[in-house]
Amino acid sequence: MNYLNMTKGALLAGILLVSSFTFAQKKIETDAALAFQAYEKAYISQDAAEMKKQLLKAKEAIDQAAVNPETEKSPKTLFLRGEIYASMFANPMLLTDAEFVKMIPENAKEVAIKSYKEAYDLSNKYDSDIENSIKIIRGQFYDMGKMAFDAKMFKVASEVFVAINDFSGVLNQMDTLAIEYAGIAAENDSNYVQAAEFYKKCAEVNYKSGEMYRATAMAYIKAGQNDKAVEFLKQAIAKSPKDKHLYFALGTIAMEMNDDKMVLENLNKAVEIDPQYGDAYYNLGSYFSGKGLELRQKASNLPPNAKKESDELLAKSLEFYGFAMDPLEKYIAISPKDVDVLNSLVKIARAVKNPEKEAKYKQMLDAAKQ
Repeated sequence: MNYLNMTKGALLAGILLVSSFTFAQKKIETDAALAFQAYEKAYISQDAAEMKKQLLKAKEAIDQAAVNPETEKSPKTLFLRGEIYASMFANPMLLTDAEFVKMIPENAKEVAIKSYKEAYDLSNKYDSDIENSIKIIRGQFYDMGKMAFDAKMFKVASEVFVAINDFSGVLNQMDTLAIEYAGIAAENDSNYVQAAEFYKKCAEVNYKSGEMYRATAMAYIKAGQNDKAVEFLKQAIAKSPKDKHLYFALGTIAMEMNDDKMVLENLNKAVEIDPQYGDAYYNLGSYFSGKGLELRQKASNLPPNAKKESDELLAKSLEFYGFAMDPLEKYIAISPKDVDVLNSLVKIARAVKNPEKEAKYKQMLDAAKQ
């Protein structure tokens, strides 16, 4: 008996078996690609029934390819799996089909993102395709998020905007606009802590830094976490002690907390850093002029026999007006035609019995109205 020939024959049979097995697995990968191409063709013609049929067929094939050692790490399999799973929850027409929606895996988004990411990192063969798909998905999701927000479905809107950023992560990018929108939606949904976390992400990468620092702190305050709001801004200031926006944000938050000392310290620090910081002058002056006006109105509502209390309120109001006068004057030097501020300056000058300034700002007010 020729054992050598038998060994060669057995080896050849084994090679043929492995080859046919590998071919079969590659065929499954190809089947997924062909089914997805048919889905895309149906998408162009807006044939919902055919879209559904071909997408489910593509999913069945790609799921098999994704668990087979021969194809599970293939860039083609990973790319196709990302495409197929993303299409399952990003196709508006199919999402109106209740039967189809039940077939969408709960982790479809996560599978799509993971597959895209692995394909993108593993090989550059499909990079341009993935980048184009992510661009399309982001555009679709922005539309979906806006629609949900306009319909006051704020939780859904927030989740959609978060998904946009998740898909951007495939390309190693952060979509700060989407994160900001997620925060706005969460805030409208009264989920203030979550909103704060979204705004915080934006602030930490210097996206609209002043606005986002303030939004973060305000969201914490709405959540009843005043200490966390102040601590967040103080930590930010410790890292960037020359950032006027941080002092402005903390001073503005202090206004909400009615903390006069903190308002003065931080808004004055903001204008110390930038002597032309009009918004800081405005907030500082408006805050104290408002407090002064409130006390004067309170005094005017007291009965005639409450003269002592009335005098105390009026005296305190003049103190507040004193804090307001200088920043409002500096603000009006920057924005000389602001009618509301000029009107406030006229009233403050009259209250503190400064006829020269009253006349000056009355003249400027009349000119600004023309």
